[in-house]
Amino acid sequence: MKKQIAVSTMIMIGAMAIAQDSSTPISVRVGFDYPVIAATRNAEKEFYAIGLQRKISSLNSSANYNEALELSIDYYGRGNFRHIPILLNYVGYSKKGDTYFGLGAGFGFIKRPAGAGTESIGRFAYAGTVGMNLSSGETASFVELKYFGSEASGLNVFGVYFGVRF
Repeated sequence: MKKQIAVSTMIMIGAMAIAQDSSTPISVRVGFDYPVIAATRNAEKEFYAIGLQRKISSLNSSANYNEALELSIDYYGRGNFRHIPILLNYVGYSKKGDTYFGLGAGFGFIKRPAGAGTESIGRFAYAGTVGMNLSSGETASFVELKYFGSEASGLNVFGVYFGVRF
């Protein structure tokens, strides 16, 4: 119960930080994640997923890419499996605005089967992303392929997402 309160508090603090400045777009994505470890895949074929991401700082700009640091909070899970990674991401956007890539690292809250029950614990988490913008403007849409990894390797997944940026 204490861990759930801690996670809820962190998400609320993140949401308040996002609300501070509405000039930076917020990305919201939903999709499906597919476990890469056979034991997890045998228990659950796919996980439902949702995530939020917001740029916190612009970095260098080159001839081909703009770079940024972004904060993301995601959730994926089903049954006795759950992962909530909170990551700091390096993201590179093409100057044309059609593609992007990202690498992130941070901390993930996991729940997984252990013995006769379940284990809830925090672990190192990381992610890799490639994405394509489908539209631009006030409400831009995109598709992403994502890989989420964890120190608890049973929760490593490949994901397919659709999202909007507003």
